[in-house]
Amino acid sequence: MADAPLTSSDILERIRRDGVRKTAIALRKPPVSSRVLQELADRVEPWAAQQFVAAYPLSPSHLLEALAQTAQDPEVFPLLATNPRTPPHLLSAFAAHENPEVRVHVATHPQLAARELLNLAQDPAPAVRRAVASNPSLRLTHHAALTIDANPGVRLRLAAQAALPAQVALVLAADTSTVVRTHTIAATTAEDELLLGWAASDEEEVQLALATRKNLPAPASALLLLSPSDSVRRVARELVDPDPVALLHFVTHGGPDERAWVAARPKLASPLQRLLAQDETPAVRLAIAANAALIPDIADYFVALAEEAVCVALATNPAISSDHVQSLAATRLPAVLTALAYREDLYDELIPFLLEHSLEFLRHWAIQQKPATLADPALARRLLADPLPSIRALAVASHPWRRADLYDYARDLAPAVRLAALRHANASDELITGLFSDPDPEIAAAAADLRATREIPAHTTASTRAASAAERPAPGAKSSALPPRPTSQLSAPPRTPRAEPPTPKLFNQLKRLLWQ
Repeated sequence: MADAPLTSSDILERIRRDGVRKTAIALRKPPVSSRVLQELADRVEPWAAQQFVAAYPLSPSHLLEALAQTAQDPEVFPLLATNPRTPPHLLSAFAAHENPEVRVHVATHPQLAARELLNLAQDPAPAVRRAVASNPSLRLTHHAALTIDANPGVRLRLAAQAALPAQVALVLAADTSTVVRTHTIAATTAEDELLLGWAASDEEEVQLALATRKNLPAPASALLLLSPSDSVRRVARELVDPDPVALLHFVTHGGPDERAWVAARPKLASPLQRLLAQDETPAVRLAIAANAALIPDIADYFVALAEEAVCVALATNPAISSDHVQSLAATRLPAVLTALAYREDLYDELIPFLLEHSLEFLRHWAIQQKPATLADPALARRLLADPLPSIRALAVASHPWRRADLYDYARDLAPAVRLAALRHANASDELITGLFSDPDPEIAAAAADLRATREIPAHTTASTRAASAAERPAPGAKSSALPPRPTSQLSAPPRTPRAEPPTPKLFNQLKRLLWQ
């Protein structure tokens, strides 16, 4: 069943709820009948009835003209002045209306005659001139009058128009008002040639405004990179990837933060690296030292300077060679040795050497629980006496201990040391079985995993667990869950002399000359 036609009462009820303009827009489809519109136009009370007819975009022209002659409500005329069906001669009359509010409304009407637009562009009321400046039907003569308006608000409203003629945009871009200039450059539609001209202006506020535009052409962005203003360059480098010419401009004209930014760029050209390596600002040297594209002779230069902060940055660079790593170790700078402990590419001969000679390297290597090979039993036993559990765990894990020795280490108060003994390649089935009842959950779980991997008989585990359950140590006491230490050493694997690998020449020098 079709909806019943709207009556004038229905429309008035809706106006009371939603207002005149909202109701006029909402009732365009299906259109209100001419009969109902006539009823509303004839009503004096409430005034909202005639306001609705004046605002309704489908009202007949003759009805709007009649309202202009008979309406006594002043609110009707601004609505008539913006109605798309208002006759042209009425628009001309409204353009000369004594009420400025009516002139403000008619000034935005796209069908207003050019003559009336020019009159309104010179209206004594600034609000009227601001309104006409937003009219999409303006011509060049109107633009000319508005660009020289004494009120900055009028010129700003004109600058807000999306499609301004190029000559108008140029005038507004040179306006005495900063707001007008920047808004014009940032928002108005402009040809690439005009944008390039603004980019080449070398004026900071012009270039910053230009940089805010969306989809700025790449050539214009490239020009911004060469700006004399550091604030413009910082913005521009986020818009386009700088080429070598722009990077050189940053190095020669930029501040310390810009030079540091260039120094950290990937695939940085060698000539730029050489310039930046001699920079007086520490942050720039640090950035170039940490750059993965660092060329070897600059790394040599930094090592020779022995500047601790720069050498630390160099030690963190994954691209430096093993010779540079040895040279950094030879500096004996504590912070550098600490940084070397976090590298992943140290060769096997250097690690035990640094573990023995550098307390900083030793502590940080042990904290990370990194593997090592400690062939020297004296060094391994010295590390076993260290008060730090992480170092004792490193000593247990890094030397080929006898099985009998591992029983002692598996009774250490520190869980990390007991866990290292459990995971040792020479750990016996009995040791693993004993640690299955360790008070530390991680060790007990690791022992259970090893038991399953080695397929240790269940009765061995059960009998040992039963024997040790009554002797489980209190928290902080030495663990006694292990069976007695074997008196025989027959179970220990045969020990074959370890072949020493050839030692690099620089490493020999490091040992002979610098660590004596």
